[in-house]
Amino acid sequence: MHDVIVVGAGPTGLAAGIQLGIFGLDTLILEAKKETGGIAAKASAFENYPGFPDKISGKELMKRMTRQAINSGVKLRTSEEVVGLSLGGRDKVVKTNHDVYSAKALILACGSGMKGLGMKWETWFGGGVAYCLECGEQFFRGKDVVVVGNVREAVEEAARLSKTAATTRLVNHANSISISEQTRKQLESKDIQVIEDFAGEEISGSPPSKTLMLRSLENGTTQKLETNIIFVVAGVKSFVSVMQKAGIKTHRLGCVVVDEFGRTNIDGVFAAGSCASTIKDLVPPCIGDGATIAIQARLYISYVSNR
Repeated sequence: MHDVIVVGAGPTGLAAGIQLGIFGLDTLILEAKKETGGIAAKASAFENYPGFPDKISGKELMKRMTRQAINSGVKLRTSEEVVGLSLGGRDKVVKTNHDVYSAKALILACGSGMKGLGMKWETWFGGGVAYCLECGEQFFRGKDVVVVGNVREAVEEAARLSKTAATTRLVNHANSISISEQTRKQLESKDIQVIEDFAGEEISGSPPSKTLMLRSLENGTTQKLETNIIFVVAGVKSFVSVMQKAGIKTHRLGCVVVDEFGRTNIDGVFAAGSCASTIKDLVPPCIGDGATIAIQARLYISYVSNR
């Protein structure tokens, strides 16, 4: 029995763990992968992390945060994928591929629920890349949006976006989506341009200008699409279904619905960072979110203990 279980050892989960350890709470961090740090660990250098004017690599930053979390007293288990959650009782039960754990509070810091397409800089790029329409619908209003996807949901999201965006284009990534003639006519009626025979390669630029590099499937040549926002739709990770089966409310494409305090619809379950329904695609805000959610978990545990 732990005070808190944190799912995910990326920047958000590690920051939460550090703060929980400092609070003296018995904390367990579970990470599905062998290494900690998530996508952030792959960054060549961070220029925007406070206290490092000469930059710091993602690998080094995550290595330091991991060491700091362990030094604060946190238990860390890697290669432990969460495969089941039981959240109906007062204790939160977490089942992994190796064991079963329980805690008074659960923090979800599992990163984006989207699988991604493997495009360079499609995540953690600093704005202008989106995965969830409901999480930031106001940012799409009046903007040029390129939807790039390889699953049927990309067509549906493009249709929904066309109601608020100035222009909407749909890139059928590597021709992965089968689009019927009837659907093509529906998209055409909504002024949605469908781009096929290309695969997304790389994202560049900073808001309000983004560039999507496309590679031709026919001859390998490239072309650029200039836009304001690139919306990636590539299907959801398996953990999204685990959360949904446990009763955690999510948006259609996997983001966990939270309030301003990071609380989900289930008492004692919190979510922070890029898995939550708040736009955070930079490491510093995710780290701040992790520390904030640790405070909320502590307040919750104090409340539960005194009930």
